[in-house]
Formats: sequence, structure tokens, C-alpha cells
Amino acid sequence: MKWVSFFLSLLAVLLFLAGVSLELSFSSGMAGAEMEAAVFGTQAMAGGLNLSCPLILSSSESGLVSTIITNSLDEQVSPLITTEISRGEVPQSLSRTLVLAPHQDQTLQWSVDDSDLIFGRLILVNVVQARYADLDPRRGFCGIIVFDLFNLTGFELVTLVLIGGVLLILMGGMLWSRLHAPLDELAEQTLNACGGLAGVTTFAALTALPRWWGLTLFLDAFALIMLIVIFTDFLLFPRSGGN
Repeated sequence: MKWVSFFLSLLAVLLFLAGVSLELSFSSGMAGAEMEAAVFGTQAMAGGLNLSCPLILSSSESGLVSTIITNSLDEQVSPLITTEISRGEVPQSLSRTLVLAPHQDQTLQWSVDDSDLIFGRLILVNVVQARYADLDPRRGFCGIIVFDLFNLTGFELVTLVLIGGVLLILMGGMLWSRLHAPLDELAEQTLNACGGLAGVTTFAALTALPRWWGLTLFLDAFALIMLIVIFTDFLLFPRSGGN
């Protein structure tokens, strides 16, 4: 009976760690792709150009990258838009001059697929709006991961990761708490600490959706610190006895 309880407890821990690892891998992978895109192509000292990009694509599908170019001036402008898309060792570079009336917006779109791969699994996009008269230069970039799993599309894979991570964490936590009920002080502290860790990793994964990469990196680093603290304080050197 003790062996059954031991293996079930081990299963609960493995389920929890699998969920946390899945969420951390997703958020850190997305942030890593964005960091690669940040140093790709023309390094214009500008920002503020928001790109709409898919997070993940399968090798069998194409994705659409888009942005909105805005003329904020009271005069007609003709800014030069340079788009760089990774494609192995020779990036694809496209240039286009727009003609925008005062306060006019124009949407630009580009299609990407696995022919644009670099480093085996990444598609990097860099868009630069050059300075024109009093219109300030702007730059936007994004990184897209290409990954295949069970013929899923990129959207389906992102959904699977987010839902699967939460389900694994809940299954592991619920199983562990039922096996150790009633909880003593150490078990309750451990459960609370793991709950906090799960909240941080889940939030980090969610921040990858709107591409809040600064917050994503902070939460990932904080989650790793929490993992170390939980492992040392509650598993290696517990301060009180447990069940």
C-alpha cells in the first residue's frame, strides 16, 4: 500500500512538473524567437511599429504578417518601407514607397511559410519605416516558430499547449493534495508554493499571446527562482516533518 501511495505521489509530482515545463517551454521559446528577430536585419534605432504575426506555424501552412503605416502629419508623405524576411543564408528584402494623404492609414501584409526558415525552426521578420520629412522612423519585428506535432496547425498547437499545461498542473496538484490529506503545515506550505509557481508560469504563457516579451522574460526568470526555492526549502531541506 505504501508503494502504491509512493508511486501515485510521484505521478502527481511528474504531472505537475510536466505542466509547468510545458508552459515555461512555450513562453521562453516564444521570447527567444522574438529576441532573435530583434537582432535580425537592419538595426534601425527606432520602434513603435506593431506587427501582427502568428506565434507558431506548422511546416505545411503559411502565415500572414501585417502592420499599419500611419501618416500622423498634416501633409502628404511618401515613406520608404523596407521588409526583411529570413530565408536561410540570404534574407529576402523588399522595399516599397507609399503615398499617404494627411492622417491616412495603410495596411501592409506579407505571407510567410517554411521556405523562409532560418536556424531550422524560425521565421524572422523585420519591417523598417524610414524617416520622411517630419515623420519619425519606426521599426517592428517578430519571430515565428515552425513546429510540427500530429498534423496540428500553429493555432491548434498553441491552444493545446495552453490548455494542456493547465490541465496537467491541476491534475498533479489535485492528486497530490488528495494523497496527503489532511495536510500538515509543511505539506500546506508546499502546496501553496507550487500553486504560486503554477500561477506565474501560466501568466507567463498568457503574456506570450499579446507578445509582452519584457514581462514574459521577467516571469520566466521569477518562475525559475521559485523552482529552485521550492526544491531546496521544501524537498531537500524541509524545516518540519511531513506526512
